[in-house]
Amino acid sequence: MNVTRRHLLAAGATGTTAALAGCAGILDETLTSRPATVPEAVRSETGYDERTVEELIVERTVGRFGIDRSIEVTNWYAEYDRAVPLDGLGLGLGRAQAAVASVLTTPQISFLGRTFNPVGELSTAELIELIQDRYEELEDVDHRDATTVSVLGTETTVDRYLAQARLIDAGTTLEVYLQITEPIAHGDDFVICVAVYPQLLGMELESASVRTLFEGVNHEN
Repeated sequence: MNVTRRHLLAAGATGTTAALAGCAGILDETLTSRPATVPEAVRSETGYDERTVEELIVERTVGRFGIDRSIEVTNWYAEYDRAVPLDGLGLGLGRAQAAVASVLTTPQISFLGRTFNPVGELSTAELIELIQDRYEELEDVDHRDATTVSVLGTETTVDRYLAQARLIDAGTTLEVYLQITEPIAHGDDFVICVAVYPQLLGMELESASVRTLFEGVNHEN
């Protein structure tokens, strides 16, 4: 498997694991999350197709008092997309798979009765790099608003941003909306939902579909 920025992001999401693993006996040598996905019945309501559901395995060597140990962390990443018309942007584009939604799961880490959030310190730009196969070079990020949705039975904040991002397939920069949930504790994992899609002539066309996808996420306990 090639190492991409998405895999590096997954490695960053386990940084707390490395920080705590030096304390003898508090962590297993293998930590594994369970996949979170959007069922086909939900996707059919929105026109999104499944692009990938894959493991992101990170191996880290950590040490304390001269003793090293290897920790393996298994994260899961699911991505969905749909084609949207870009004709009206004056860029000579037709339709492109430019509306993308993804779900990341990473294991929770417990220490002395406290649960640590290994993704809590990631920036918006780092979270958006989940979509690195489609978009890159995120610039001019501007927070617009926040709403709440019910994800996995939890009322969850979703932040919406306006930004400039390069659509890789078309080789051009577009104005896009980003939607990101706060990390959701579910079972033994944290779940994060992210969506990126073009802003078309000032019109917001994907929020309803993104909400349906986020609210429809399934995660194995």
